[in-house]
Amino acid sequence: MLDVLVDCARSTESGGRELRILQVIHDYLPLHSAGSEIYTANLCRALVNAGHEVAVFTCEERRDLPQYELLEREYEGIPVYEAIYNRIYHDLSEQWDDPQMARVFESVLDRFNPDVIHVQGLQFVGGVSSLEAAAARTSVVLMTLHEYWWLCSRSGLMFDLKGNACEEAVPSVCADCVDIYPIDRERWSDDSHGNSYAELGDRRWFARALEGRKKDMDAAYAHVDKFIAPSKFLARRFENAGMPPEKLVVADYGFPDPAARSARAPASVPLHFGYVGTLSDYKGVETFARAVELSGLSGEQLQARIYGHLDWFPDVAARLEEIAERTPPLLLKGPFSQEDREEVFAALDVLVVPSLWWENSPLTIHEAFQRGMPVLTSDRGGMAELVAQGGGLTFPPGDAEALAGLLKKLCAQPSKVDDLAAGIPAVRGLSEDVALVERLTSEAGHQPHR
Repeated sequence: MLDVLVDCARSTESGGRELRILQVIHDYLPLHSAGSEIYTANLCRALVNAGHEVAVFTCEERRDLPQYELLEREYEGIPVYEAIYNRIYHDLSEQWDDPQMARVFESVLDRFNPDVIHVQGLQFVGGVSSLEAAAARTSVVLMTLHEYWWLCSRSGLMFDLKGNACEEAVPSVCADCVDIYPIDRERWSDDSHGNSYAELGDRRWFARALEGRKKDMDAAYAHVDKFIAPSKFLARRFENAGMPPEKLVVADYGFPDPAARSARAPASVPLHFGYVGTLSDYKGVETFARAVELSGLSGEQLQARIYGHLDWFPDVAARLEEIAERTPPLLLKGPFSQEDREEVFAALDVLVVPSLWWENSPLTIHEAFQRGMPVLTSDRGGMAELVAQGGGLTFPPGDAEALAGLLKKLCAQPSKVDDLAAGIPAVRGLSEDVALVERLTSEAGHQPHR
């Protein structure tokens, strides 16, 4: 493996293996800065630095413009083709298969003429019709699996509306999550589908549509050369759901070196704990807030900071504000810019990642590890996998009392934070992701256009 990666890197440097790579993602920076968007931007920079030509196809919601209009802009010098998608649906099926958006995507393929199409997200950007368009070209199609969109119709969360992590996607059950969408009752009618799911009443049309989704997604495996799974946990989930194992490559995320920073000082009270991310129900941020409250620790013992957009999930934000009002050590800090990322992380001693859903391989855990910062995280999915070799402690998902116990334990003995930091595993470099894209392209038998 190592020899292949080195050979690919050398051929790029010589100027004979430059590739035209189109990254495809549902949202993009600077307006959207969740993990997959940040990772994609990092990868784009690294690919350009390696001598490749890169562009991005994405979408944006703008109600002042018609759906499917195509705009062009740049981000960090990289061309961004941005289709307007105002989430105007005529049928649930457009959530995973939108031929009209795929035609917009095809126009970008005609203009950019990529050697490689690297999909980071398919929601809102055409779904399986866009994959079909990609596969119809001579291009290699790769896809990094950041979540479970391929399996789950609720934005790939595998997390239901009642707050439960789902073990599998079952049409009759998943219908509860999608009955807010418009549905073409004639397409999914009793005449066309018999009495299937009749016991669901009006939700039967949605269950039938989701059964069709499963068939469409199973057929779409053929359009992708390789799927990249950043965690073994996620790879097992997809294999169990029917993804051909020979199409899966397990490779954790690579990261650029963080900006220059001072050496980490020994931990001392008050300890600074922080949450960085989306303030949603499935991210479990309320578990952290309640744990701070339950700990009964004063501001002289503990400082807790929560960073994230308070207006994205108003109900969650309101509950967080209530807890913060009666818990002096807890502050809601709102979002921060990418330029301030180093400053935010530098002010923390311990990162808390309390997600309730089946996280894949959270970027924030890697970022904490890069900076010598240990992590407290839910004992679930890729989160538990990342700290299994050291660098953190786990607690049962949603168990605020258990997390409060960990907060009190570390505040009583700050040296334990240093002990955890000493066990942090190495973080994979972003150059390895560049080499992986090059290797998978080469193995697919593709030659660059130039």
